[in-house]
Amino acid sequence: SSTLGRGAGTSATAMVLPVDNRTEAQKLRSLVENGVAKRFDLRAWSDKGCAQATAVERLEVLLEQVRPDVAKLIVLEELEGTSEEDSDALVYGEIDMHEFMTELLDKYGGTSAEGGGGGDGTGRCFVDLGSGTGKAVMAAGLCRHFSHVWGIELLPCTSAIAELLIEDYVRDVLPGARPASDPLLSCAVERGDFFQPEVSSRWTRADFVFCNCVTWDQDTVDALSAAAERMRPGAIFVTVLCPLSSDKFELVDEAELKFSWGFVEALVHRRMTDDAAALGAMLGDSMSRMRGDDDMEHDG
Repeated sequence: SSTLGRGAGTSATAMVLPVDNRTEAQKLRSLVENGVAKRFDLRAWSDKGCAQATAVERLEVLLEQVRPDVAKLIVLEELEGTSEEDSDALVYGEIDMHEFMTELLDKYGGTSAEGGGGGDGTGRCFVDLGSGTGKAVMAAGLCRHFSHVWGIELLPCTSAIAELLIEDYVRDVLPGARPASDPLLSCAVERGDFFQPEVSSRWTRADFVFCNCVTWDQDTVDALSAAAERMRPGAIFVTVLCPLSSDKFELVDEAELKFSWGFVEALVHRRMTDDAAALGAMLGDSMSRMRGDDDMEHDG
């Protein structure tokens, strides 16, 4: 056997690490086989003196069975050999649940879009576009601000995992998590393409939308921005790193939050009224013309 490290009389130059020629999928598969994906039995854990665990603690234990590296491996293996294998848009990553709840949901989840929560008076609605294994959806379900939480995921593998997790979540995490006077009315993750008209017509009615678009190209962000313009004034839209390219949204906050790959800025946008957006665009054009006139005078 061999060990890595410096023993007595060993120089730094004498230590040679082996070259790892495995693919990323092979490396992650090794992690899974060595226990990273160990499944936790939430009921058994709760019965061992932890019956008073908080809802957040119960959710953490539930999610231990699908850690970010495990989900990433599943995505890599599903895409292997397909035209999307090297697509940056389908790179898997997750936001830290605690920071997501405290820095985004608690701060901005209490905002109702024009016409009231959900647009039909049934309570505020949270939607995660590209919801993966459903972790953000389940975190939002513990937030007092939302009556409905919903995710839409393109990949069959991760959406199937989310459906199974949400079954356990509803049974083992939600009971007692919220006051009886303020229950969670619906919680689901569905497989689908959120750019399709029949799907976008639903998520654009939400009060709070989250989209982890950190690896998207500008054309895809532009398409998302155009779809988001159908949201109601006052609605919140949070993106990761890439701002919405629409003058109908104002940027109200930037927060550097922890993700599975490091710290990245989450950008909080608010949908303005069409009148306010038009006025803002007019003022922007006016200021641009003024700056242009100043430059011409300076050059002259």
